[in-house]
Amino acid sequence: MSTIRQISLVSLLSALTFAQSGNLGVFTNSGDVGGPAMKGSTGFNAGQYRITGSGANIWARQDQFQYVWREMTGNFTVMATMHFLGKGADHRKAGIMVRQSLETDATYADVVIHGNGMPGLQWRSKPGEDTNAFDLPFDGPGTFKLKLVRTGVRIYMYLAKDGAELKEIAHTEVSFRNPVLVGLVVCSHQADESDTAIFSDVSVEAQAPPAPKAE
Repeated sequence: MSTIRQISLVSLLSALTFAQSGNLGVFTNSGDVGGPAMKGSTGFNAGQYRITGSGANIWARQDQFQYVWREMTGNFTVMATMHFLGKGADHRKAGIMVRQSLETDATYADVVIHGNGMPGLQWRSKPGEDTNAFDLPFDGPGTFKLKLVRTGVRIYMYLAKDGAELKEIAHTEVSFRNPVLVGLVVCSHQADESDTAIFSDVSVEAQAPPAPKAE
């Protein structure tokens, strides 16, 4: 093969790789966090994300999961409708996450749905600390509409199930440095298994800072 032909082939393969990694809708990157034993994947087609993730857990002081994300600064709102495919562990998780970095013990907050249908607001206040969680009562799996809002240090959780009205459920406070990583997550809660979730109606919107209070 001639040198020119080799260069052309390399250039073509590079372009194909870039196109595949760049077709992520409102996000810019995807990959595994924490080095799970089974590699995950993210696909985007016809407005839907099909995310497959493995990983022991998003919990305690270390996390493993598949992540599709973008960098953002300031306040923002992220919304998505999601459901799991097939059967998996009761504590598999999928949802929306804001994270300081891709380090396995990074500061983060997320709004997630477990495999058994239990919604949760989770957060790690500082790198290397244990995860905190606020779990809600639940009546089983379904299709969930999720909304995560960052306003200053506050992280708000909104939730609706099976077409119900979206409602504010809970909030916590986590201090992040700008920029942060914002995106969608899937974790199987089993190191040797993978799970898949479908996300649709995904939106990411920057928000203006709150107006100063009148004196």
